Amino acid sequence: MKFFPVALTTLSATLLLSSAQAEEADHPLVSAYSNAEIRTQINAHYTESYIALSKLNEDGNIEKKSVIGKQTAHIYELKGGRSPLEVAENYLQAIDNLDGEVLLHCYTDDPCGQKFSYRVTDPTWVDGAFVNLRTFSQGSNNYHFIAAQAGPKSNPTYLQWIIVEKHSGRVSIGQLITEPETLLLDQVTVKKDSIREFSEPSVASQHYREDADGQDHPLISRYQGARITKYSETDFSEVLLATGIADENGDVPHLALEGKSTFIAYETLKDQSTLQVFSNYQHALKKSGFDILFECERAECGDEQIENLWRGSAERGRFTSVIDTDARKDDDYRMLTAKKKSGNGEVFLSVMISKESVYKGVEIVHDIVESAQMTTDRVSINTTYLTDSLAREGKVVLHGLNFASGKADILPSSQPALDVILSYLQSAPEQQFYVVGHTDTTGEHTFNMQLSKDRAESIRATLVEQGVAETRLLAAGVGAMTPISTNASENGRAYNRRVELVLR
Repeated sequence: MKFFPVALTTLSATLLLSSAQAEEADHPLVSAYSNAEIRTQINAHYTESYIALSKLNEDGNIEKKSVIGKQTAHIYELKGGRSPLEVAENYLQAIDNLDGEVLLHCYTDDPCGQKFSYRVTDPTWVDGAFVNLRTFSQGSNNYHFIAAQAGPKSNPTYLQWIIVEKHSGRVSIGQLITEPETLLLDQVTVKKDSIREFSEPSVASQHYREDADGQDHPLISRYQGARITKYSETDFSEVLLATGIADENGDVPHLALEGKSTFIAYETLKDQSTLQVFSNYQHALKKSGFDILFECERAECGDEQIENLWRGSAERGRFTSVIDTDARKDDDYRMLTAKKKSGNGEVFLSVMISKESVYKGVEIVHDIVESAQMTTDRVSINTTYLTDSLAREGKVVLHGLNFASGKADILPSSQPALDVILSYLQSAPEQQFYVVGHTDTTGEHTFNMQLSKDRAESIRATLVEQGVAETRLLAAGVGAMTPISTNASENGRAYNRRVELVLR
């Protein structure tokens, strides 16, 4: 039996191993047991594990310490009729050689407790690494569990072993070493000067994006080493961003935003943790002046947060194949919503982070919404259109009238349409009209009723100011009650948000 203890001051050398080397290497602090073969080896940077400090107590729990650092997990298989006792004694000797301290040692004849194994493998990534050993303290298994620490008391390295006798004279050894590790920041960068002014309407896309993998948004980089797995960009759409946790009915407080939408999904290398990735986004956004409107991590996010947020939306499939939308509160996911003002515009950003398995990387989604005015002058109006529509239907949709989002303020881009409407009204002075405002179904009914009326009144007042007799126009609002298209799509909702002239 040979051990190769390494001075704890040189543990940082582990961080210099390439991914390929790490996949085949023992940990430099403690070698593999003689003649044991590596079955699994997993690294995770800056993530959480639990150090067991006690056997299972009467309430079914254990005393344990949460430690964040570099985690290195090995599963070894040992053949040749060795017993768990012999293997355990050798690891205890290794701890002594390191001048370490045994924190807990329990075994078949001095049992840890029936459900001890479930308690000690609680963190998602640890459970995934030791999935074949998670029942080691159950039934009649011949096992040993050892937890120890070595190095400076103020910042120790922790070592844990699960040693279990299997069939055919084999012994399985699960080894978890937790080393101090400083959070590596600045893996996400934000470019403040890339926030654009959006006082003008957005323009239509000029060409089909041939690069299916897309590109980073100019405002915020990808997490270093991540790759794009899905990309979509829309000139003008509605995006839902969470601002709180789902209530008992599954309703998630949120912002329903309209503007230029950029959706980018990424996946990191598998040795990254959600904690490290999430901390980088928090650091980068706060450093660049974003306001964090909402953030949650793991259990505090609750169950099915993303699924509930987009429930009933026509866009609920936007996350398909890129992130787990029905993640439970015990799963490893984190999310935040942030915003930043820039002149007359605002940029909103949602970052969702999830890791489903130790064998996969961290999945990241950027959902970015930039203030933009929908381009509506692709459908224009003229006096012939107004004359024909009124003669045929007794009403006409006034294309080209643009309002501030959620408000009745008429935008300057509406003036060409107002000039056409004014010209028509001057050519038919005997006609009288209802000016009727309409909305889509987004938002509360009471709000929509008032908004539709206010927008109709804004148009009426503007036309009166420009010379139309006040008695000819009567403003009214009907909210979302008379749609002309489906409210299940953004295009349909855009058609439903309108102002009409109706003959009286």
